[in-house]
Amino acid sequence: MSRIILHIDLNAFFAACEVIRDPSLKGKPMIVGGGGRRGIVSTASYEARKLGIHSAMPTYKAVKLCPELIIIEPDFKLYHHYSSLFFNYIKEHVTPLVEVASIDECYVDATEVLGAHTNPVDFVYKLQQTLMKELGLGCSIGIAPTKFLAKMASNYKKPMGITVFRRRELAKTLWPLPIDEMYGVGKATAPRLKALGLKTIGDLALTKDPNIISLLGKSYFTLHEWAN
Repeated sequence: MSRIILHIDLNAFFAACEVIRDPSLKGKPMIVGGGGRRGIVSTASYEARKLGIHSAMPTYKAVKLCPELIIIEPDFKLYHHYSSLFFNYIKEHVTPLVEVASIDECYVDATEVLGAHTNPVDFVYKLQQTLMKELGLGCSIGIAPTKFLAKMASNYKKPMGITVFRRRELAKTLWPLPIDEMYGVGKATAPRLKALGLKTIGDLALTKDPNIISLLGKSYFTLHEWAN
């Protein structure tokens, strides 16, 4: 039996925590990050993202895009508190088989839990809605037989998305995605792959081009296997 792996990714986590603390921030363009000329955006609310603001952007550039942008200094004590609530909830109400990937994401081996349900996606939907209702945390969830595919699936629809990636459907779900959306392909590497004619994840899955192999080195074999 194939494993059933969930990748649960909290949406705009730092910003969401700030909205929980101050509900008046809901629906407003807001960033968590440093102010001033050297400040950097750590997290942007989805309202700010619609204006072109994103993580790792200098704060002064974000303010140019949105003069009324709300800037909040990070409060990591608050974020760790809600992160602990999130992980503990999954371990207590879903399964203890949880691998923490970062402060706002985890992998869950839900093979036994979902294997007992006639409608696994309905179970995952109820989990997503419960996390929002009880903790105030929105999330996107990927469901797949491997960690890599679950990670890719959770990125497929944001925010509040639920996506299933099955092996037999990769040619129509995963392979058409641009290569720079593939987990494991860095921002510097993606343009070089495109320059060699490799545009999509499907291209990587099917290629044995020696130029591609030379560019990626040992990581080619891992990425090629993931894509397949």
